[in-house]
Amino acid sequence: MSGGWDDELAELRVLYLREAGARLGELDRWLDALERDGADARALGELRRGFHSFAGSGATYGLPAVSSLGLDAERRCTSVGAGPAVASDLRAWRETVAGLRREIESAAPAASPPAPSTAPSAAAPAAVAPSVLVVESDSKDRPALVRGLELDGFTVTAAATLAQARSALAGRLPDAVIVDVGPDEASGFALIESLRAKPGGDRPVVFVVSPHGGVLDRVEAIHCGADGHFTRPVDVAAVVRRMRFLLDRERAEAPRILSVEDDSHQEAFLRTVLSSAGYEFRAVAEPARLEAELASFRPDIVLMDVMLPGVSGYDLVRSLRQDERYATVPVIVLTTRGEMEARIQATQAGGDEHLVKPVSPALLLSTVAARVERGRFLRTLVERDGLTGLLTHTALLERARVSVSKKRRDPRRQWTWIMIDLDRFKAVNDRYGHPTGDVVLGRLAGLLRARLRQADVVGRYGGEEFAVVLEDLSGADAVRLLERLRADFAAIEHRPREGGEPFHVTLSAGLATLDEGEDLSSWVQAADRALYEAKEAGRDRVVVATPRA
Repeated sequence: MSGGWDDELAELRVLYLREAGARLGELDRWLDALERDGADARALGELRRGFHSFAGSGATYGLPAVSSLGLDAERRCTSVGAGPAVASDLRAWRETVAGLRREIESAAPAASPPAPSTAPSAAAPAAVAPSVLVVESDSKDRPALVRGLELDGFTVTAAATLAQARSALAGRLPDAVIVDVGPDEASGFALIESLRAKPGGDRPVVFVVSPHGGVLDRVEAIHCGADGHFTRPVDVAAVVRRMRFLLDRERAEAPRILSVEDDSHQEAFLRTVLSSAGYEFRAVAEPARLEAELASFRPDIVLMDVMLPGVSGYDLVRSLRQDERYATVPVIVLTTRGEMEARIQATQAGGDEHLVKPVSPALLLSTVAARVERGRFLRTLVERDGLTGLLTHTALLERARVSVSKKRRDPRRQWTWIMIDLDRFKAVNDRYGHPTGDVVLGRLAGLLRARLRQADVVGRYGGEEFAVVLEDLSGADAVRLLERLRADFAAIEHRPREGGEPFHVTLSAGLATLDEGEDLSSWVQAADRALYEAKEAGRDRVVVATPRA
């Protein structure tokens, strides 16, 4: 056992040894039941689960012999199947229980577990607009790249030469750097390597832009310290999307881990290791509660034990994969079986990874970290609107349903639904063209991202309609916020893509607070009616929905 969780695992080891006697007593009672009836299905099932528990936990607490004994007995239970168990089976199982008891009794628990730390946690830093340095020698590509980043809420500094870039990097480092290596690839890569060598130089996100897109070009970019490689002509939307994901990852809320595990000691081990790494951990012991926990907790990853009461973990994974809401959620299957057949079963059921218990903390953390990052990026691609980068209609409503559920559990909390629509937007598209209209939509999306909190839910409802769910903000404060947003957007000067006089666009908005006991449909309709009233009253205004009965 190693890592920052040593003290916690030492404490869990004391508890594990203290409670092992009672668990061995349960095995004795199930063996007594099988002495009376070798075909007792419940006794066979519980006996197998008991041995499975020792197999998956012993080595975790420094008792590899316990894991070995438990695994051998679990395999014998599997071969017996539905029974009946014969005398030789019972004799072997009794010997295993005796061996487990000897191992447990010979292990000397620590006299007292270490005291838990009471050090206060550091406060989270306030969010600011991320800064990007664009090192781009091609004057044709640079404006589009800079414009795309600025529309998405980034603060951009442009450098036309490597010398200008080195000067810019001499001061405070930006959050991200995009380097066009151009014809002089060696100098471009050298710039990145020098950045990485600076104090704090490992923090910025670095992208390489190159005229070559082969595998070896990508590998070379990675070797010099780049986080991504893009080929000319640059797909600006792809660059922005990937950069937003990598930067948001640093500021995002802690990844949520849901463990389906009925063994309290295994659950305690998982909780200790994963919580120490900053993950938010929740466990569900009863398979029947899995669906409710998935909906309320919205995990980034699921850890699935195979042997559960009344159901196989493989079947639960298959059930989860049939639900579109969880199609991108990674599932790590945990089992005591390391054979190829078990790995194939996990893959066929829909699992993304297969770990054999007892699993080392380091392997657990590295596997979870890799799967969480990939899962979050895939979810970003699925849930984000391609033009604005905001949530899609479906993802927005899913988040709103969670808010409605929270309101039912705690009626004192407040949520506000805001429906926003651009005024006379069809005329913008007709007069200036859809590319210019898309820029206007992007600017509103960027403004919403810049002005709202990370906890607020922002999405593109459809067409030129946007929706926002504000959490724990009074109706009066929501109106003030929205009026400021309306004024800020009306002041933005838009320019046609093909040239011409600049123009302005206004917005109208309807606002509805969530009433106690109200469902999602009624809440959305109330905000929509308020938006309609704003349009009817002359546009460019905010209207609050009337109270619902």
